[in-house]
Amino acid sequence: MADQPYQELEAWHTTVRLAASVGRLRIGSNLKASSDAQEHAFEHAGEACALIAEAASRDGGAQVAFFRDARGALAQCRAWLHILAAVTNEQDSVFANEFDLAEQASRQVNAQLRALERANPRPPGRPGGPPAPRPQGRPAGGQR
Repeated sequence: MADQPYQELEAWHTTVRLAASVGRLRIGSNLKASSDAQEHAFEHAGEACALIAEAASRDGGAQVAFFRDARGALAQCRAWLHILAAVTNEQDSVFANEFDLAEQASRQVNAQLRALERANPRPPGRPGGPPAPRPQGRPAGGQR
């Protein structure tokens, strides 16, 4: 999958739209906390874009790690949007478009991760993989 340019990934397009949408928000509050929350949400959306683009140029475990980090950045973006709603005393529905884009991008990143995990199953004995086979000839628990 590393041969696919990042511009062809739907997750990247969605996170770019998310970053643009968050950046264009007009907040009717002059509180520094509201502008800080918007700035943090924008930063995390941009970070997710960069991580997805970087993941497209990698292979194997590095690619999985970048997609997982992108998923985390999207979660942080959503958290800052919730904070922005709370600080401005608005309902979350005011930011419904941004929440929808963040959720859609997260689903797309999860789909990429599932595809990578299907293509590259973890070897036995590694966290998240099937258990390592027990050595034959000895009872379980180390008893003799």
